[in-house]
Amino acid sequence: MDILSNLLLVTFMGLIAVIAGIFEDLESDVASTSNPNSQVQLAPQVGKLHKLFNRAISGEPLLVGCMSVIAGSLCYAFLSSNVNVLLAIFISSILATIVQTILSITSYMGRITSQSLYNQPLFMDMLYKHVPTMMAFAFVTLFSILMLSYVMVYLLVPSVNLSLPIVTAFMGITLGSIGSAVGDIHYGAEKLYQNQEFGSGLPVSTSGNITRMSSMGSNNSIDVLHFCSKFAGPLTGLAFGVVIFLSFWTTTVFTVNYAFIVSIILVIIITVFNYLLERKARNKYGKYQD
Repeated sequence: MDILSNLLLVTFMGLIAVIAGIFEDLESDVASTSNPNSQVQLAPQVGKLHKLFNRAISGEPLLVGCMSVIAGSLCYAFLSSNVNVLLAIFISSILATIVQTILSITSYMGRITSQSLYNQPLFMDMLYKHVPTMMAFAFVTLFSILMLSYVMVYLLVPSVNLSLPIVTAFMGITLGSIGSAVGDIHYGAEKLYQNQEFGSGLPVSTSGNITRMSSMGSNNSIDVLHFCSKFAGPLTGLAFGVVIFLSFWTTTVFTVNYAFIVSIILVIIITVFNYLLERKARNKYGKYQD
């Protein structure tokens, strides 16, 4: 019975992780967080003025990890005061979202005004349109991370033997790392460089020469959100969901020793599958052009 209930919880955790991954990546896209933002920041310096949100408080792992710790610590304090679980998670997520929003606004305005030397204007409509969207995605991300961490600490049998803030920190850093490694490629290498031939790579000579116009006018970060929601967001969610599900599925079904062996086998299978997939793609589409 414990195994069955644990499997249901692990499945639920996997679904929550998928949601967290999707919204985390899309929040980072609409706010231009992490690696691709270096090109957005460089654009005005090479004469390419833009209407993209320019935040990049830090890399995604640090940002999501820090906000998750804030939310987790608040939630732990509320739970210690016998506040209802869902209410504690809800309020903690809102408060952490407010902190992240304040940092986002000040970071954006500070970065853009510092680029006035290159005639880059500060568009107030960027704040009106992008900040509410950013807040909504950040709230869902933090709520999902808190829910996921709560299940690990309080509901699983055996539970994760760590406090809630520490587990949320690990989950936030893990999710941010996956979003940075998976979702950023779709935003940085494709959306920002649609003016370059696909597969040609990004030589130094094209640094900052990002795509700034679309068929309907100037590109903004909401356009980036629409683009990345078709592939990068779902793929990030799938990656995080698979990591969470397989990590806890092995320890739930098997004993510790067998779970370790099964995990190694799964890693080998995924590695071989990735190699075969890349090889098939190279044989079908050819090598990268010079």
